[in-house]
Amino acid sequence: MPLNSIQALQLTLVVISLLFAGACFLGWRLFGRPKHALIWSVAFLLAALQYGLNLLRDEVPVYEAWWIAVNSLSCLLVMTAAAGHRVRLKLPTPLSMGVLVFAGLSAAQVVFTVLVPRIDIRVALAPGFACIAFMHVAWVLYRYGPEPRLAQQVAAGVHLLFGLAQGLAAGIALQFGLEPSQGQRDAYNLVNFALMPTFFVAMGITAIFLLGTDLATRLRQLAVTDSLTDLSNRRGFMQASARLLAQAQRRHQALTLVIADLDFFKRINDRFGHAVGDHALVHFSTTLASGLRGEDVAGRIGGEEFAVLLRGDVSDARRVVARLREILVQQPMSVAEEVVPLSASFGIAEWQGEAQIEALLIRADRALYEAKAAGRDTVVLASPGEAAGAMAAAS
Repeated sequence: MPLNSIQALQLTLVVISLLFAGACFLGWRLFGRPKHALIWSVAFLLAALQYGLNLLRDEVPVYEAWWIAVNSLSCLLVMTAAAGHRVRLKLPTPLSMGVLVFAGLSAAQVVFTVLVPRIDIRVALAPGFACIAFMHVAWVLYRYGPEPRLAQQVAAGVHLLFGLAQGLAAGIALQFGLEPSQGQRDAYNLVNFALMPTFFVAMGITAIFLLGTDLATRLRQLAVTDSLTDLSNRRGFMQASARLLAQAQRRHQALTLVIADLDFFKRINDRFGHAVGDHALVHFSTTLASGLRGEDVAGRIGGEEFAVLLRGDVSDARRVVARLREILVQQPMSVAEEVVPLSASFGIAEWQGEAQIEALLIRADRALYEAKAAGRDTVVLASPGEAAGAMAAAS
């Protein structure tokens, strides 16, 4: 039997939905198994099922059962798509709330389709809910979307337009009364079969686009992150420090660089093995990060060498170092119930107007060298000039 134009459109949307479902599933498999990619894959599978049921409308003997199934499925796929965005943005997504909303919408479909037949309300329910859900997605994308901001804004715009189209369809349906006129039916069909399929395809493309930008962001982060400690690696530290230095130059703020080197790290490796050595690096980096502010920049810039660029003067840096040394004493690392004490040597250099972070790094590194030469577990403050002057650290 040949298909009419609406059936051909619905069959096309089935195929498109399956393609989007497959693309999201591949994104889940290939991009580190992000949970939201799998959720979106399920949402597009539900869309394919819904459009497939639309094609089978004439094959279902009980129209009311078909209507309730299709529109309940529509609400479920909208909820699933919205949940995927909330999961991606790490927002609370309680399953119990979703179950209650779906149950309420399905019950409303039964009431206004079978018990109290109202064509205006039952036709408006699914697009009305979709309007609210997609406008919510547009808001959270705009409000909480990560970098790059342009990708989040484009996605928010697509969902906003889709939500408005759904709202327009719901508004037209509410004008039906007990029996819609032919003009109202034509207006509803125009929105339902012209505007909404276009925005549905745009939404699918947007989902793939977001997965791609998330992958690109993740790769950029991996390029500047130390895989063992999750701190910045040397490249990441230099890039972040350059930005902080540029801000300090514009705002005439104080900056201080601290370089720390674990004492006798080779002995730990030789005695306990490299796995314990790695554990020592993680223990130290976690301790270091716990005492920093969000505006500070920390990184592992060498084997057992760490650097921190602090927004503040030498007194601020000394307080951070003193706190770090205190925690290392109070919370030592243990291996197989054996305490492994950790200590570090520190070089501190206050920014004196150097144009490049490398110049400040050289002064701090020289101070660190003096600290290690002075017996380790020592703090040395670099002088403003080429040489660094030593000072004993307060115990």
